[in-house]
Amino acid sequence: MISLDDMMVFAKVAERKSFTLAAEELDIGKARVSQIVSKLEQSLNTRLLHRTTRSLSLTDAGARYYDKCKLIGEIALEANAETQDTNQIPSGIIRISTPSSAMVDILSEFLHLYPKIKLDIVESDSYSNLIESRCDIALRASSALEDSSLYAVKLGYFRDMLCASPAYLAKVAPVTKPEDLLQLDWISHHIVHGDKQLTLTNNQGTITRLPHSPKVQVRTSATVKEFVLNDLGFAIMPSFMMKNELARGELTRLLPDVHDLAIPIYAVYQEKALMPLRVRTLIEFLRQKERAFE
Repeated sequence: MISLDDMMVFAKVAERKSFTLAAEELDIGKARVSQIVSKLEQSLNTRLLHRTTRSLSLTDAGARYYDKCKLIGEIALEANAETQDTNQIPSGIIRISTPSSAMVDILSEFLHLYPKIKLDIVESDSYSNLIESRCDIALRASSALEDSSLYAVKLGYFRDMLCASPAYLAKVAPVTKPEDLLQLDWISHHIVHGDKQLTLTNNQGTITRLPHSPKVQVRTSATVKEFVLNDLGFAIMPSFMMKNELARGELTRLLPDVHDLAIPIYAVYQEKALMPLRVRTLIEFLRQKERAFE
């Protein structure tokens, strides 16, 4: 039977990337720490660490095992704290992947409510960041999960819109029908919209497809927005990213009868049963903010 104490010793070694530093922090001998990790590897029949005379790093199996050990340690701390204090306050670091800096207002409100929580934000539209960067949560405009270990909870809906800056539109012919877009420069979010055709969908579900090549291809929604605001073309953008600019007149919506697509937004995460209180708290907070994504 593998000891939970031994798992916590391994977690400390993985965290500190050093047998010596882990031993000092745990106040036990370095030889004992090394012995515990070796015994774990034998029990698991898996190498958890790459060891050299100068460095220590996790194997792929070791990285996955460390994530589980860390979660178990956090759950144990929370269980003890909840027993001691029924009014426990969520605390600690949440690593979150989000496609847009437009989430700053929502996340700022969350931090004001829970000042003991810290956020480590990764701005990315790629699912890979959730796994490779070991994010606790990813906010994504899709429920498609590329890994069976992932879970998703719907937070609300936003609207996909065509937009351009007034300065750019002043330089081109009026846009009154879908085909007029073919004469304009397209700023494409390559991951979402590709580079071969515009696909437009109205609120009745009617789809219009136009073969078009983008002037600029990018990989994040934030970058799409910056190019559009720099008067370089039109783009398809989520409503929550552009509502302030629309209100200030810095962006103009195009062809709302042609493209007005409601898209669900999800919080995607890796663990369901062993979820830290701070992560559960953030997910519940976001679920209450459904209108903020519109």
